[in-house]
Amino acid sequence: MTGDRPVHDRSQEPWHPPLPPDDPGLRERQHELLQEIDLLDVPGDSELDALTRVAATLAGTPYATVDLLDTERQCQISTSGFVGADTPRADSLCDRAARLPGVFSSSDLSLDPRFTDSPWVDGRWQAVRLYASAPLVVDGTTIGTLCVLDDRPGQLSDAQLARLEDLAAVVVALLERRRDHRLAEEARAELARTRAFEQTLLDALPAGIAACDTEGTVTLFNRESRRWHGGDVLVDLSPEELSRHYTLLRPDGRSTFPVEELPLVRVLSTGRPASAELLLRPHRAPERLIACSGVPVLDPDGAPLGAVVTMSDVTDQRALEERLRTAALHDVLTGLPNRGLLVDRLEHALATAARDSGTVAVLYCDLDGFKAVNDGHGHAAGDAVLAQTAARLAAVVRPGDTVGRIGGDEFVLVCAGVDGARAADVIARRVVAAMTAPFVSATGTHSIGVSVGIALSSPGTTPETVLTAADEDMYRVKRARRGSSRRD
Repeated sequence: MTGDRPVHDRSQEPWHPPLPPDDPGLRERQHELLQEIDLLDVPGDSELDALTRVAATLAGTPYATVDLLDTERQCQISTSGFVGADTPRADSLCDRAARLPGVFSSSDLSLDPRFTDSPWVDGRWQAVRLYASAPLVVDGTTIGTLCVLDDRPGQLSDAQLARLEDLAAVVVALLERRRDHRLAEEARAELARTRAFEQTLLDALPAGIAACDTEGTVTLFNRESRRWHGGDVLVDLSPEELSRHYTLLRPDGRSTFPVEELPLVRVLSTGRPASAELLLRPHRAPERLIACSGVPVLDPDGAPLGAVVTMSDVTDQRALEERLRTAALHDVLTGLPNRGLLVDRLEHALATAARDSGTVAVLYCDLDGFKAVNDGHGHAAGDAVLAQTAARLAAVVRPGDTVGRIGGDEFVLVCAGVDGARAADVIARRVVAAMTAPFVSATGTHSIGVSVGIALSSPGTTPETVLTAADEDMYRVKRARRGSSRRD
């Protein structure tokens, strides 16, 4: 949290301190301030509406509202996710939360006896569960709240509550500015208010924001966007001109991202929301993977004013997702595909072979003498042998072939486009030859052999049948070797 104001979340406690008593003098002061600011019974404010939507987005809730407290009523002057209306003050969640100091947050209002009789909680009007509000304080008097709410229980982090308080401060700054400039020339005051509000609000956000007019000229880059793009103030330029300041690539980093597919450009050309994910490579800032979402901006009559795009840095998130995918599909020790990924690649290879009348060779490899290394020299030595085996097997296959570890000391090679049994036998001999050199561990050198079973695909072959056939052939080879050793 910022400042010294406390956060009150007592929904999980067995008791709740009673609300402070109602103060008639406070009601009169609130009414005077609202009249002074000239907010009551006026048309909706586009700036407040934008801020309310931002509050809902930051909190991850479907609903948000700016509520003001008049003498006998609560006025919802801006809402997101629902249509606001005036309601009796006695039924207001804002009135009750505003009596508590600081930012109020409850993960479930149905557990708080101070709120359970409200029609917003008990189901008569709504069944609010998650609720958080930050007070709007003007001249030392709380005149209302900025609230986020959900009909499901939940929990907001300290960072989210701090941002909610920041946004409430922006609301207050907006209201005070409206009061201070109310008598000024209308058009000039509106422009100054809009510009100041945009800069204050958008620079406070941890997301990147950019906007353009109906001609496609970029009119706004907030502080986070400027930082991501290398610090330049990139306004009064077209998207095509902007693209000269940095490189835009597809998420794979291999091909250029077309300017016409940028969300800002697509929103202007179609009039509909658009989103995309792209790799941003500025000249003077780190490379970032950016998720962009653009929406059209319309005036009260529905005429287009331009477009705005919100950008999120998803670099770390996508990297984590890739690590998790890799961990789920690869053997931790060797880095080779595990059984699941191996079977998936084998299935694709068999499908291609069936379509092209080709042949897939599956080589099932089982290490000979590995148990003696593991038992006699320890698991660390065994792990070293397995890791070296993986490297040697990867070196004897062609690019595009798959080497996988399916458990213990068992490895499988999937080789597509093999020209019959003789070609598969050549690969098997390369595997055997690769195992002849000693293996090295911290405890010394180890001699390890390998038994290789071969199975070739045919019409109707499945991953299970060809793996079973290769496994059986491997055991045949192993039995034959043992028999030969006994006769010798």
